[in-house]
Amino acid sequence: MSALASFLERLPEKRGFFLGLVAFLLLIFAAGNLPWHLDNYDQAKQAYVAFEISKTGKIWFQQTPQERAASKPPLMGWGSAALHAAGMPWDFAWRMPSFLCALALLALLIHAGRAALGQAGATLAAAAFGLNLLTPRLATLVRTDIMLGFFIFLIGWLIHRKLRAATPWTTGEQWAVFGCMLAALFTKGPVLYAFLLPGMAAFAFLARRPESRKLVWSGWWTWLLPLALFLVWLGVGLRTNPAFYGDVVDREFFSRFQENTRDDERAQPLWFYLPHVLHKFAPWSLLLLGLAFCFPPVRRGLRDRPPLLWLVLWSMGGLLLMTFIPAKRVDRIFPIVPPLCLLLVEWCALVWQDRRARISAGAAVLAGMLFAGGYFLGLVPVSYRDHTTALVEFSRHVRELASKHGIEQITLPGTRDEGLLLYFDLANFSDRSDAFKQWKNGVPMALVLSDRTTKKFREAFGPVVPALDSGELTDKNERRYFLFLRD
Repeated sequence: MSALASFLERLPEKRGFFLGLVAFLLLIFAAGNLPWHLDNYDQAKQAYVAFEISKTGKIWFQQTPQERAASKPPLMGWGSAALHAAGMPWDFAWRMPSFLCALALLALLIHAGRAALGQAGATLAAAAFGLNLLTPRLATLVRTDIMLGFFIFLIGWLIHRKLRAATPWTTGEQWAVFGCMLAALFTKGPVLYAFLLPGMAAFAFLARRPESRKLVWSGWWTWLLPLALFLVWLGVGLRTNPAFYGDVVDREFFSRFQENTRDDERAQPLWFYLPHVLHKFAPWSLLLLGLAFCFPPVRRGLRDRPPLLWLVLWSMGGLLLMTFIPAKRVDRIFPIVPPLCLLLVEWCALVWQDRRARISAGAAVLAGMLFAGGYFLGLVPVSYRDHTTALVEFSRHVRELASKHGIEQITLPGTRDEGLLLYFDLANFSDRSDAFKQWKNGVPMALVLSDRTTKKFREAFGPVVPALDSGELTDKNERRYFLFLRD
């Protein structure tokens, strides 16, 4: 036991281990969602934004595959479209913005951790950020969560630096806050205020030093001017698209505060996020609680050190406000993860002279590698075994058969599996009546129909034999697909 304790105590300070840890994190970030597809987590909707920008040149306002107004602002779509235009395949271009933001967050936390606690701080910051059940999952998902978290963290980190330096905001720093605020608004809308303003308000009441209270505020214009520009974008959308209010303002924003207004979400209990944070952020959530309860210097630090108080209030303020919003989903709480990582390092720095703290930190690093790392690496072969890319493979076979018969474009009537549209490189679903009419008139076509649409097709044209059958699908919106070919 003594040898094990000594090993754990020294583990975070070993540079060789730190380099291996970073390499391991890059591996699980890149591989955590393999094999890649767009069939869950609304990835198809976000991917379609970039696809439509590339295909149609619609820069400011896009649609979903179901021809609704796209509910998210277009910043991530711009990035993916630009990467694709530079020659990157879509599978990588869709995921690269999230992946790059994950790497940027990792680098920033390593830098901040090293400044607080040397090599041990860099190791703990990297481990806490990467070895949990949230970050590797989001790192290559075609979603905006990790990009939003990156911009929110930049703002909060700038505030943290101001509190540590105890110097007034410079013009350059104010413009940095403005830029991050604008980028966050055009990533996912005004939700960033929910993660920052509660902590800022609480800090204004709880900070013991009056001069510190002023330092969390970078100036009215840095907060209001980005919002004004976002509202201009919103106003243009409302003016030019009659459906924009219902699809974006009502469905995307107001529905968060109403129960049972969306098919893909439901109201969750008030306590929903807390156990999920404890679980998804383990073992670091347990280490944070242990440090707070077992070490008096940590508790004293909250009274005496404004930067520490800010990290606590920033994290907990966002968690509490999101808790009171009825529509909940675990990935929405990701923006509190980076400040919790920095808080962990700074708490450890207060008690690092205590051997118990060093052993506990080393044990958490090892547990994180076994728990989170093992989970995501083990998930990859399971996903391949469970044939999660069934629609991707079916789409590839359809394109190959259509090409052999000299048919360049697939005809796909509307379906609940929106990713199929992108797998077939189609800008829109076909109208089912028009597709059936073309088939009746003998037009050469490759017609892909879902199981339920196939029943109507056979009612109209008799027992037509499909050229390809997807087989029974699991975890998909439709149970089966068929390809019907007519030369």
